[in-house]
Amino acid sequence: TFVFVTHDQGEALSMADRVAVFNNGNIVQQGTPQDIYSCPKTRFVADFVGSSNVIAPDLMASLGGEKRWASLRPEAIRLASDGVEAKVENASFLGAATRLSVDIKGSRLHVMLPAGTAVPVVGAGIRLAWQPADIHYMDDAA
Repeated sequence: TFVFVTHDQGEALSMADRVAVFNNGNIVQQGTPQDIYSCPKTRFVADFVGSSNVIAPDLMASLGGEKRWASLRPEAIRLASDGVEAKVENASFLGAATRLSVDIKGSRLHVMLPAGTAVPVVGAGIRLAWQPADIHYMDDAA
């Protein structure tokens, strides 16, 4: 057993069997790397570990979910023929993926499109979908 302290979340997720995330000297969440990444308990953890869309309670409610803070990973969102309306604000080619910045009801979210996916042009209206299980509600007060 050993303790390794790092500020590099990628390093922590790839090396550890268990991870503890600290904020202001306090443990805010601990668990397996998969649990920390997939089920952040707070906005701090969602923002610190990987890239996440942190969705405000009002937007979440308007999308048909609970009126609570939620986390939705960019790679969980896909282009769909039906779903939530969005407008493409930016597209960044990253090699293995393209990162879209989109506007949904006045809020910016990020979408990771895998290589080979047709990339919509900036300014285009698109529709997005995700699985309900990909939404993770957090403990932060609304």
